[in-house]
Amino acid sequence: MKILHQFIIILFLLFVLFLQNVSAQDYTEANLPEGAKLRLGKGTLGEIAYFPDGTRFTVATSIGIWVYDSLTGKELYQLTDHTNGVEIVRFSRDGNTIATKGSHGSVLLLNAQLGNHQITFIDDEIGYYNGVFSPNGKIIAVQCAEKYSYLRKTLRVYNVQTGEHLSTISEPSNRFHNIRFSPDSKILATWGYRQLNLWDAFNGQNLKTVNDPCEGYHDNQINDVQFSPDGKTIFILSRVYITRNSRGSSWTGNVGIVNFRSVGTEEWKQLERTRQSLDDEGFSSIFFSPDGKLLVTIGKSDGKVDLWDANTGEYINSFIGNDSSKINTVSFSENGRIIATGGRDGTIHLWATKDGVHLIPFSGHKGSINNIVFSPDGITILSKGSDNTVHLWDAMTGKLLKTINKYTEGISNVSFSPDGKTIASWSYDETMRLWDASTGYLLKQYKLNGLKGSVNSFQFSPNGNTFTATCTWGMACLWGVATGELLNTFSRHRHDIVQVDYSPDGNTIVSRSSDSSARLWNGNTGQLLSTLTGIKGKLYGVDYSSDGAKLVTQSSENVVQVWNANTGQLLNTLTGITGNVDGVYFSPNVNTIITNIYEEDTDDGVYLWDGETGQHIEKLNGYSGATSLGSYSPDGQIMAIVDGHGSGVSLFDISKRQHLNTLSGHVSLPFCGGGTISDVRFSYNGQTIVTSSGVDGTAIIWNSKTGERLKTLIGHTDGISSVAFSPDGKTLASGSNDGTILLWDVPQ
Repeated sequence: MKILHQFIIILFLLFVLFLQNVSAQDYTEANLPEGAKLRLGKGTLGEIAYFPDGTRFTVATSIGIWVYDSLTGKELYQLTDHTNGVEIVRFSRDGNTIATKGSHGSVLLLNAQLGNHQITFIDDEIGYYNGVFSPNGKIIAVQCAEKYSYLRKTLRVYNVQTGEHLSTISEPSNRFHNIRFSPDSKILATWGYRQLNLWDAFNGQNLKTVNDPCEGYHDNQINDVQFSPDGKTIFILSRVYITRNSRGSSWTGNVGIVNFRSVGTEEWKQLERTRQSLDDEGFSSIFFSPDGKLLVTIGKSDGKVDLWDANTGEYINSFIGNDSSKINTVSFSENGRIIATGGRDGTIHLWATKDGVHLIPFSGHKGSINNIVFSPDGITILSKGSDNTVHLWDAMTGKLLKTINKYTEGISNVSFSPDGKTIASWSYDETMRLWDASTGYLLKQYKLNGLKGSVNSFQFSPNGNTFTATCTWGMACLWGVATGELLNTFSRHRHDIVQVDYSPDGNTIVSRSSDSSARLWNGNTGQLLSTLTGIKGKLYGVDYSSDGAKLVTQSSENVVQVWNANTGQLLNTLTGITGNVDGVYFSPNVNTIITNIYEEDTDDGVYLWDGETGQHIEKLNGYSGATSLGSYSPDGQIMAIVDGHGSGVSLFDISKRQHLNTLSGHVSLPFCGGGTISDVRFSYNGQTIVTSSGVDGTAIIWNSKTGERLKTLIGHTDGISSVAFSPDGKTLASGSNDGTILLWDVPQ
C-alpha cells in the first residue's frame, strides 16, 4: 500500500510538471503546422476582449486567438480553429460561447471555457462577413454574400445552441453595411447608404423602413444606428456633404449629424454641437453608457467627447481629451462611473463620468490607441495601439503591468544573413525586425525614419549590412541594418524613384526614376557616382549582370540598351526586336541577355541575345506566352520563368536551350485572370527550388533537375509574399501577409 501511495504521488508530480511545461511552451513552437519548426511573430492584431468572468482576455489575430491571464498577462494558450485568421471575437452574455469571425468570412462558435469547436456555419455558395450576438446571447445574425461577391445580400439568423437556421432576411438594395439588435433581441436593424430597415429577427418580416433624416442634404449617408437601452429611442448618425459661409470665408466638407426620435413617433430631433466653427465636422461616432442613461459622442474634427441625456438629448458635459490630440476610442468601466479615452498621441486618460474630473493618465504606447477595454471588475484595463502592442494596465494606479508584443503587420520580405544565424524581415507597418534563426526570438526592431508614405519596395544588400527602400511618395533611402540608422537619401532625381537594386557585390546601387533617368550610387554610403545618359524613351526596367560590370535597361519604343555599370557609358543596343518588350534580364553567364516579348499577331515568348554584340541568338523552345518573374540557379544553368498569369513555372536549361519541366501546383483563380505565384527561389546548392502563392498561402519545394514535387508546406492563414533558403539549404523561411514567418525543414 505504501509503495502504491508513493507511486501515485510520483505520477501526480509528473502530471503537474507536464502541465507547467505545456503552459510554458514558447509561442514560437506552439500549434505549429506540420513540417514547420518555428514561428516568428504572432500575426496581425484584431480585437481584444475580456472573458465575462474577467479572469482571462483574448487577442484576435490573423493566426488564431491568443488567450492571456488577466492579472499577469501571461500567455495561456491559443485557439486555432479558423484556417484563415480571426478578426472579431464576440462573447455571449452568459460567457459560455465565443463567436469568431475569420478574415475570409467564416463564422465559428467555440466553447468559451474549453476552447473546443461547437458549430461552423458553412455553405459552399455563401461567404460570411460578420456575426452579431443578440443581447440575450441566444441567437446570432450573420451577414452573407455569394462567393467571390462583395455585396452583402442576405442576413441569416441562427440559434446559438443548436445552429438551427431561424430566418433569412433579404434587402431589396442587396447591401447590408451594418446590423444591430434591439435591446430585447426581437428586432434587427439594418442600414446601408440612405435607408434603415427594422426586421422581426425570428421570421424575417420587414416591420418598418425609415429614410435617413438628413435626406434633404447633398450626398447623405447613414453611418451608424443605436437603440437606447430601453429600446424606446433610436439614434442615427449621418454623414452629409455641405458648404458653410461665414464673414466672407467658406468651407466645404463631410459633416456628421446625429438625429433621434422615439420609436413610436415620426418627429426627429437633432443634437446640437456645443462648439461651432466654420470647419467643424460634427460627430464621428455614438454609443451608450452601460446603464443606458448617457449618450456619448466623439467629435470628428476636434476628437472631443460629449455626454448627453439619452432620453432628452440634452447636453450634459464634455471632456477636453488628450491635450491637443484627437480621441480615437472611448470605453466605460462596467459600473459606468469611469470613462477611458485613448488618443493619437498614445496616451490613455481616465475621467469621472459624473463631473468630468480628470483622474489619471497612462502613457506607454508608441502610436495612436485604437481600442480600450475595462475588465469586468474594473481592476485592469486593456489597450491596443497602432504600434502593434497590447498593454495591460492597473486601472487604479496607471501602472503598466504587461506589454504583449511580437504582433506584426503582413510580412513583405524575408532574408537570411550571410552566416545564416539571423533572419531580417520587413513588414507593412514599416518596421525592420531581426530574429534569431535558431530560437525564433526577436532580437531587435525599429521603425524607419526618412520615408514619407508607405513602402512599396525593399531590398537587402548582398552582405546584409545595409538595405534600401522606396515609398509611395517616390523617395528612396539607404539604412544600416544593425542600427537602423539612415545613411543617405537618393534625392538627385527630378521625379519619383520607382526601382532600387544592389550590384551583386553590393558596392553600387542603381536607381530608376519616373523621370526616365538611372543613377549609380555607392552601396555603402549612398554617394552619387554617375548618371546613365542617352536613355531612349521612358525607362521601364534595369538589371545588373551577375559580375556587376554591366547594366541592361528597357525603355519605351521597345529599346534595350547595355551600359558599363562603373562609368555609366553606353556599350550597345539590342537590334532586331519586333515585339513589345515586357522584361529584360542578364543571365548568370553575363554574355546572354534574356527578354520577355509579346506580340499581338505573331509568336511571343522568351528571346536570347548576345550581351557583347547585341545580336539576336534564338528563341527558347517549349515556351510561349507573356512572362512576369524570373530566377536562376546558382550555377546559371537553369532559368525559372513564371508565366504572365502566375499559374505555372517553366524550367529551362540555358546552355542547351531546352525546356526541362513545368511546375504547377498552386491554386489558380480563373476569374482573376490566372494564377497566384508570388515568389520563386533556388536553394544555394541549386538542387531544389521553391514556389510560393500569394493567395492560397502555400509553398512547394521541387527538385530543380527532375521537377518532382518534394513537399507542400501548408500553415499560413494568408498569402505568402516572400521565401528564402538558409545558406546551408536546410531551412526555408516563408513570410506571409498573416504577419508571421514560418521556418520549415527542407527535404535533403
